[in-house]
Amino acid sequence: MADLNHEVKKAVNAAWTKDSVFTDEEKQRVINRIGTSALKGRKKDYVPKLLSAAAAAGFVLLIAGIAGNQTYVFTKQNGQEIAVADRDFYPGLADGAMLNNWKLNGFEKDSHGSLSAVFTGKAEVSGTLYFQEDSVYFQPDHDSLKLLPLMDGKNVKIAFNEADQEKLKKVFGVKMPIKEEDVSLIIGGYRAAEGTVHQAEAVEVVMPKEPQKQTLPFQLALNNDKKLVLPEPLNHVYKEFSLRGTDEILRGLRPAEVFQLYLFAEEVEDFYTQYALFNHDPDIEKPFPDLNDYLNAISGSASIPEEQTLLHRVKNASLEEVIIDDSSAYISISEEDGFGFGLSKNSEGIWKVDWMPIQ
Repeated sequence: MADLNHEVKKAVNAAWTKDSVFTDEEKQRVINRIGTSALKGRKKDYVPKLLSAAAAAGFVLLIAGIAGNQTYVFTKQNGQEIAVADRDFYPGLADGAMLNNWKLNGFEKDSHGSLSAVFTGKAEVSGTLYFQEDSVYFQPDHDSLKLLPLMDGKNVKIAFNEADQEKLKKVFGVKMPIKEEDVSLIIGGYRAAEGTVHQAEAVEVVMPKEPQKQTLPFQLALNNDKKLVLPEPLNHVYKEFSLRGTDEILRGLRPAEVFQLYLFAEEVEDFYTQYALFNHDPDIEKPFPDLNDYLNAISGSASIPEEQTLLHRVKNASLEEVIIDDSSAYISISEEDGFGFGLSKNSEGIWKVDWMPIQ
């Protein structure tokens, strides 16, 4: 009991406002009024009673706060009392307040006594979806966290109700636990919990846009004998590359130019240089592990009729360089048949020929 009395006294002293304590000026006024009352006779003095009533009311509130772990404090705004969250959970944020373009609707407490802040709003966020057996979680990326009603740089996972989980599984065709990266969602109805798992409504899945392909027509240079020739300075590049075989010589060339180097090597039967034009990054699977295997494959295809060879077909086709993205491209040889020749950038950012390039 002594400990409880000590705690109450401590809480009273800490919570008592300056307005509830006599200033020197107020003390003097009370002394003057007492002197006046002695001369004029006794009158009802309401000040001590009001102070006593205020103290009693404050005492009761403090006791209730200590006993019930008070969640809210009350303040006045436009003459009306409003509830404001305590210092531990969204401190100083009142109903109707805006946070990162989300409106606070209020605070709720579950059966376990845990608080949730309920917000309305909408935001497009990106991150990773985790599909588990019974649950779907969304992990927002760093930039998306700034678009949510969060404070103090909190890192959270977002859960969804059962209907939204089923919708997400159908959109992504998921039937087993997987991780889906670079997902964009438009979410609303955000519920922030005291822990790190929050809840939101998945309003819409933002489907990725198809990359904008860049297409550039080009022509091959042929001599009077219908043999392929290389214009300058591409011819100089070929001589340097065939001599040294260093990829750096190819830096800055477009996919169509590397394609012409490959064709010219076939025209002059320089299969050593042609082999060097393939992408030799160590993480790429190669059908021909070394040059000898490649030369043996070339020898085995010598019986193919000329009109069926790649070189013959490209000389009589309208060619287009199609860049799919920053690291992949192809040469469109026959748009009707979908016939193309694939290229990709190696780890050094240089365009090289794909293994088995005919698509």
